[in-house]
Amino acid sequence: MRIAIAGEAPCELAPIRQAIRRAARPYGLPRDAEVHVAFVSDTEMRALNKRFRRIDKTTDVLSFGEAIPARDRGPGAIAHINGRRAENGGRFDLGEILISPEQASRQARRRKRPVMEEVSFLAAHGVLHLLGYEDETPAGYREMLRLGQDAARQKSGKR
Repeated sequence: MRIAIAGEAPCELAPIRQAIRRAARPYGLPRDAEVHVAFVSDTEMRALNKRFRRIDKTTDVLSFGEAIPARDRGPGAIAHINGRRAENGGRFDLGEILISPEQASRQARRRKRPVMEEVSFLAAHGVLHLLGYEDETPAGYREMLRLGQDAARQKSGKR
């Protein structure tokens, strides 16, 4: 999987890339899959959150990709996205994940964990959204929390 990163990350990039790959691994993405990660300011994130979600405040992570039907989340999302290659110039374009380093830093302080762990979790969370997972229900939230935390864990087992 190709992971393109833009903007100024608040930590090392390797753990972010690892978390994205771990979150996506169970779904068998093709080798040429692409995901874009951009670090944006709180001001930009607030404007995007207001425009696309109609919530006038900043947020930690937003994902923009194909609209995946709920029944197709996870493995079914891969087939859905693969079917859109022609419209995407032959590319398997998973989508874009936007992260606010400022919000991630605030959350890391509040949760008493390193910023790198928070950002890795947010990146994994973002790719799960691109694969059709949602956190609008309590069950969906719990599932995404578990999957995101598992993906963000370091190989040593630490979070």
